[in-house]
Amino acid sequence: MNVMLNCPSGCETIHHRLKCGAQIYIIPKNRNISVGAVVIGYGAADREFYYENKYYKVPYGTAHFLEHQMFEQPEGNIMERFAELGAEANAFTDSRKTVYYFKTAENFIENFRALLDFVETPYFEKTSVENEKSIIKNEIAMYDDEAEWKTFFTALKNLWPESPMAQEIAGSAESVEKINADILYACHKAFYTPENMTIICGGDVCADEIMTEADKILGGATVQTAKTAYMDTEPVGGFTEINMDIKVPRFSLVYPININGNRTENIFSLKLAAEAMFGESSGMFKMLSDEGIMSDVPSVEIYEHKGLAYMSVSGIATEPKKAVEAVQNTVIDIKSRGVDRRTFERLRKKLSGEFIKMADDCEQAVMTQAEFREKSLAETAKTVRNLKYEDYDISSIGTNAGICVANGE
Repeated sequence: MNVMLNCPSGCETIHHRLKCGAQIYIIPKNRNISVGAVVIGYGAADREFYYENKYYKVPYGTAHFLEHQMFEQPEGNIMERFAELGAEANAFTDSRKTVYYFKTAENFIENFRALLDFVETPYFEKTSVENEKSIIKNEIAMYDDEAEWKTFFTALKNLWPESPMAQEIAGSAESVEKINADILYACHKAFYTPENMTIICGGDVCADEIMTEADKILGGATVQTAKTAYMDTEPVGGFTEINMDIKVPRFSLVYPININGNRTENIFSLKLAAEAMFGESSGMFKMLSDEGIMSDVPSVEIYEHKGLAYMSVSGIATEPKKAVEAVQNTVIDIKSRGVDRRTFERLRKKLSGEFIKMADDCEQAVMTQAEFREKSLAETAKTVRNLKYEDYDISSIGTNAGICVANGE
């Protein structure tokens, strides 16, 4: 067991790996609400994989469909069990992971046991699977009308047209129709293994009790996990303009980035660069704000999964093409001249302070640990605090962005 207590307040972490291979992170906090989560290293991009000497290529949206179906258990919908125990439960899927979690003010260990039990129990009844298809198709249609979602994924597809990373999390109406119980069972067996699982608990919880319960449910034997097959995907880039039923136009740019070495350090260095380029005090935002083109700071995301990484810049603008041009010019400019040391130190302190503030919230701390699960929350906080100007490199940001602009009709 590794206990990280000599770290910034709120980031104290206990780390342990079970004999079966599962990792456990416990973030002790004196809070009324505690949070438990199970993170499966299986997401929407894991479409092609090898398992037990066999090659699989499953329909787009399978990981998301599997997440939905896991709540259907032999005794009924597991949400009712959590409600009986006084907890709120939910789940989500992104490109690189699936997360199941609950929040509760009571019966933590009983809820934790229920969480591990249902994640370990696949039950895919044919009628339930067929009924789920219409639910997910409606969800897909809803997101298709959501401008922020639509512009982002259109830009991402322009960047990597052939990559599973660029496909929408839920898939398409056509791909969902191809999913069946056999596919779901195969994916659960291949990826829902202890060694591909990270357990995270935060709040007023007992570490020994959590580890004992997890060891009892997951067992001691390691189980082989599937290996995802990835194509070598070269960024293409491109521009798409669409019309939507929106009041104010939107834009989205997605840049390829090259993550080398320390993933956590690279991502937070790029977050710092993004703040310098597009933050509230940036020259770009001041210019667009003064011209009445943007009133809100653009949102920026840095994302990486098994070798493919990107930086997305999205926002609302009265003249989206001018905003796109400003973003492009800003990226080119900062790649050529960099960020001065004084600005770097100011933004590093701001980023570190924001991280500590975030970690004070139990749910946010658990979700951040889920995102950076190769390190403890304490180690991630230390990485952010110790970012060095000498190691700062923004040359990893590409220039051939995928772009989408959505105009109001």
